[in-house]
This record gives sequence, structure tokens and C-alpha cells, in this order.
Amino acid sequence: MVVRLGIIGLSADQGAWATMAHVSPFKPDGPLTDQYKLTALATSNPDSAKAAAKAHGLPPEKAYSKPEDIAHDPDVDMVVVSVKVPLHKQMTVPALYAKKDVFIEWPMGASLAEAEEMNSLAKKQGVKNYVGLQARMQAPFVKAREIVASGALGRVTSTTVLGIDSALMDFPEKARYINDPNSGASILSIPVMHTLDAVLHVLASELSSLSATAITTYPTISFLSPTGDKSAPEPKRFADNIAISGTLTPGGGVLSFQYLITAPATPSTFHLTICGEKGALKMEGTNFAVQMVPPKLYQATAPEGAGQKGVYESREGGAEWEEVEVPKGRMHGHFGGVAELYEAIAMGKGKEDGIVDFEEAVKRHRMVEAIARSARDGSRESYL
Repeated sequence: MVVRLGIIGLSADQGAWATMAHVSPFKPDGPLTDQYKLTALATSNPDSAKAAAKAHGLPPEKAYSKPEDIAHDPDVDMVVVSVKVPLHKQMTVPALYAKKDVFIEWPMGASLAEAEEMNSLAKKQGVKNYVGLQARMQAPFVKAREIVASGALGRVTSTTVLGIDSALMDFPEKARYINDPNSGASILSIPVMHTLDAVLHVLASELSSLSATAITTYPTISFLSPTGDKSAPEPKRFADNIAISGTLTPGGGVLSFQYLITAPATPSTFHLTICGEKGALKMEGTNFAVQMVPPKLYQATAPEGAGQKGVYESREGGAEWEEVEVPKGRMHGHFGGVAELYEAIAMGKGKEDGIVDFEEAVKRHRMVEAIARSARDGSRESYL
């Protein structure tokens, strides 16, 4: 069965995120043409909607400018919401009332309250629902989860994540809402949570409690126009250096996580190390946005007789890192991890396979609020 999609936020721009992530996999030469078909779209006004319809080969009557209209289109099975975070609820609720399945990009809503409201409505309406925390679906994270679950590492004692990002000193003008604390879009809610969610999925664990520190290292921010002109600096209203630590459950190991925006003098990097009693995993990459740029995966296993030497004796012959061959699958990670998620949905996979529904996304929103409270109040928090 082909799922007919109506995408809210799909413009005529072939280089826009919605086109690359949500349409490219379903084009005639795409890997998912037998599973999905674009049948309608909606933008913020009739003119841009008609231009987008023409660009994507849709008839003008399938170009909408109101979420209620696309929600009631009989040729749409699933509504995809790919707009800025403050508009997620407004664009999603009509589809839920129309009893259409829904795919919302992460963050699910601008607040925990919005996410809970949409989750409650989706349950009442009995519709399938999905949220785009797609880093879980990227091949290195799928393989790492398999290795951890196999017991090859033994008891996991420590997990450390470090992300350094020198690409976000300035933001495009269209993302100006990132500097509004009430928008629901922030460094914590977007890059941090995309990666932290994937790491916790690998470990099949949550944090029983956590503490966090969040500071603003660079006090001003500028925005870039489409032509590259930079706006005058203005006060930055979000934290750009975030550290989180907590105890994992089940297992009892410790997780330490830090993400920071820094000047271009420091290269961007992503580093994850999972330490176990019998072995270890690590991931390394040049981009913290692991949902879009998958890192490389490595494994180390304790050699026979390891641990029998004294504290001060030579450690030669110890465990060494070896790159793990990761099956790329049909998507090859070219669609920002979203295509992998669409494929999993079409195959009927569930939470164990990395699908995030509204219920799971509400838990992540609770986690965002717990981290923010801890950083603000200096308290130890729980979100479970």
C-alpha cells in the first residue's frame, strides 16, 4: 500500500530541508517510491503554495494555505509537519481532528504542555503518530545498539559525549526565532536532544536523575541574510555551552554529555565513548548533527588476560580500536536520516527499532524541561 502524503511547509525551493528530507526519497529515482507518494502540500499563502505545487509536479488544486484544508483532503493519508517549531501545534491539530496519521519534526511542540495536548488528542483520535528524532535510525547508532544489546561490552560503566560546533556562531535570518526563549527551538531542544536521544537509545537506558550546567559563552548573536549580509549583533538569549551528567537506568552507569558552540578556530567534532567491563565503543565525526552526518563507529575488546598486570606495569598489548563495518542500507544516510525513518514506518517497525511516537516525544520534552530546571536552579532533577 502506498501512503499518500500531504506536507505542510514544502516550498518550491529544491534545496530546502523539506524537499531534501521529505520529498527526495519519494521522487521517481528515490528509494521509497513504492511506499510513499506526495499528493498535496501547504504553505503560508496561496501564491507560494501554487508555486510549490508546480515545482513538485502537483496540480494547483492540491496546493493549500490552511492546515484545515490539507487535513480534509481525501487523497492524503498522512500529514507531515515541516515548519518552524512555534507553529507545530497549530499545523498539527487539524490533522488529528481529521483522524489523519501525523509525522511532526522534532521538537514536537513549542513546550511540554503543547506536546502533552497533542499526544492526548492523538490517543483520543486513534491515529498513528511519529516524531522526527531520526538520529536513532542512522546506521552507526543501529549497529551500536545491537552491539550493546548483545552483551559484547559487558556491564556498561560510563558513557561520555563531547560535541564542539563552530558552525553556529551565526544563524540564518529565517531562524531568528531561535533567539526567542518561548519559541521551543533552542540549542538544548534541537542539537542536544537529537544526539542525546540517540545515545540513550543505543544504551536502552534513561537517566534516573540528572544535573546540568548551561551558560552563554558568546553573549551576542548575528543573523545572516540570503545574500550573506550579517545583521548587527544583538544579545543572545539562549545557552550555547551545555553540560549534563546523570545516572543511567537500568545499569547504573554514569553519562557525561557536553555540547558547546565555539569560534571557527576550533574544528567541529563529535565524540562518543561507551565503556564496558569487557569492551568499548566509540563514535567519531566532524559534525555534531549526527542525525544528518553519521559518525564512524569503532569497537575495542579486552584481550585475553587483560587486567592481570599491576597498576604500574606496561600496558602494551592492550585493547585497540577497530572500525566497525556498518551496513548502509538503501538510504545511505543521504536524506538526513528521515528516509530511514520513513522506511521503518513503512515496514511496520516500532519503538524497539527506533520509532519515536508522540508518547516517547513527550518524555523527551520532559527531559528538556528537567535539564533547563537543573541548569537554572542548580538542582538535581528527574523526568521519568
